[in-house]
Amino acid sequence: MAGVELFSHPALYTRYRAGLCSAAAVALLLITALTYVPPLLVAYRSHGFWLKQSTYLEQPTVRFRYEVLLVATIGPGPGSFLAWSTFPAFNRLQEDRLRVPLLSRMSTFVMQSMAFLQFFSPVPGSQLYMNGDLKLNQRQLLNHCGLDTRYNVSVVNGTSPFASDYDLTNIIAAYWDRNVSIAVSGESSSYCSSSVRMARIRIPSTIIILFVTVQTGFLLFMYARYSSLMPQSEEKPSQVHILILSSWRSGSSFVGQLFSQHPSVFYLMEPAWHVWVTMSQNSAKVLHMAVRDLVRSIFLCDMSVFDAYMPWKRNLSDLFQWAASRALCSAPACDSFQRTDITSEMACKTLCGRYPFSKVEEACKTYSHVVIKEVRFFDLKVLFPLLTDPSLNLKIIHLVRDPRAVVKSREQSVKALARDNGIVLSTNGTKVEDSKYKVMQEVCRSHVQIYETATLKPPNFLKDRYLMIRFEDLVRDPLSEISEMYKFADLNLTPRLKSWIYNITHGQGPGKKKEAFKITSRDAVSVSQAWRNVLPFQKVKKVQEVCKGAINMLGYQLVDSEKEQRDLTLDLVLPRRQNQFSWLSFNPKH
Repeated sequence: MAGVELFSHPALYTRYRAGLCSAAAVALLLITALTYVPPLLVAYRSHGFWLKQSTYLEQPTVRFRYEVLLVATIGPGPGSFLAWSTFPAFNRLQEDRLRVPLLSRMSTFVMQSMAFLQFFSPVPGSQLYMNGDLKLNQRQLLNHCGLDTRYNVSVVNGTSPFASDYDLTNIIAAYWDRNVSIAVSGESSSYCSSSVRMARIRIPSTIIILFVTVQTGFLLFMYARYSSLMPQSEEKPSQVHILILSSWRSGSSFVGQLFSQHPSVFYLMEPAWHVWVTMSQNSAKVLHMAVRDLVRSIFLCDMSVFDAYMPWKRNLSDLFQWAASRALCSAPACDSFQRTDITSEMACKTLCGRYPFSKVEEACKTYSHVVIKEVRFFDLKVLFPLLTDPSLNLKIIHLVRDPRAVVKSREQSVKALARDNGIVLSTNGTKVEDSKYKVMQEVCRSHVQIYETATLKPPNFLKDRYLMIRFEDLVRDPLSEISEMYKFADLNLTPRLKSWIYNITHGQGPGKKKEAFKITSRDAVSVSQAWRNVLPFQKVKKVQEVCKGAINMLGYQLVDSEKEQRDLTLDLVLPRRQNQFSWLSFNPKH
């Protein structure tokens, strides 16, 4: 009969055997399994004693101060130079020697790099720390514009079947053949060594069995507790960044409030105003890059970018239209309101204006969504570096409105728009009243350019990142359109927001002239149609001439006579075409 030896003593010629299916054999098998299996499981799950390979990836975060002082000599004389800086006091001293450099594009360079660390020690150790500076080595100049991804490939050819491609010497040699690489300089190391001394101790078998039993129970308890406390392997979702892209007097402030009042959204209204005011002698095209860099920093909650435009000690009230942001009127920016409250600008200005400017960055970091409403972009391609930036999760909502309604609304705020008109028309800082609709022509042209870029053979990175909304569709069916925008932005429409949206869009009348830049309760449909009763037909005809392409492309109907203009039973907002939104995953509703 087959059996298993339980105990033997050679000196006494004593042996104890038992059958394979006996209780003693099962107990011995169980003790053996519990001696080895639980410690191995705990060691494996805790990653403390079973570590075979560990990989650490780090992408440095570089933040620029955006401070520049440029001096270019043009002759041997003492005053033969041209200068420009981001310091207004220095610029005022230069008088006629001041020149603003024209930088049309910023180069974006993306690469995968490696760092080789080598360390030797005669004794075993438990930890190794390396500190140093990561420096960029260039053998040639980077491109002056565009996106450079020639080295955005792994330094190891993981698809190669040849052993030589995985040899460390060949990998390092191939990496250093690149024209652009990185190196760790000035490194220092800290090494923790440990030693183990072995001792032989004789312990009776009964004590060993008792110890193993206690150890097994303890390890099983710790394993169960460790497993229940282990966090789930879910990645923390990154912030969602939404850019509301529109033009002046297109209903963008209203759309901005639809996002601002949401408790998950940090919202800023037209922060690029500071760039245009500080550098108003430049054209909109020249300022595109500065505005783009400002927007990128805000999306990353880096508010130090405002230092170039507001160098003085600041409060919340120094930020343009700060009170339009519910996030800056509630905790942690201001203690007077809760995040779920619907705030008003008047109450916010009264209670929150004296809080320090540092609260802006503090508040921004606590929200899952960062939304910016901006009217100072005229070319979608300027935003391509932001759309391809791996640190951003950017989506664009393009808000358009019937140009004829925009003109009517602009007439309510002629003086307020005069400086912006001058920048759009490149008048070197001179304020302009757009009586000949030259600014409207540029606005309409920009809407056409943005829409065509996003829908006619667009780049792949724009897929599911662009949504066009017409103001007229929004005011006719607010909840449906807003639900579509929220779905696009990964937000949920709350009951309190639904009630507020209904009240804000079902007021009495189209609003007063003094409320041109305020969000008040109005009859939204009347607002969208007011131009048909107010504008003379000659003005309408002129606007249709300069914006005919935009009117047709965006889905509006031209009018050929004053009779057609005044006939409100004639719908001038055409249904959405089936192919109008080729990048969207949403079904057309009309």
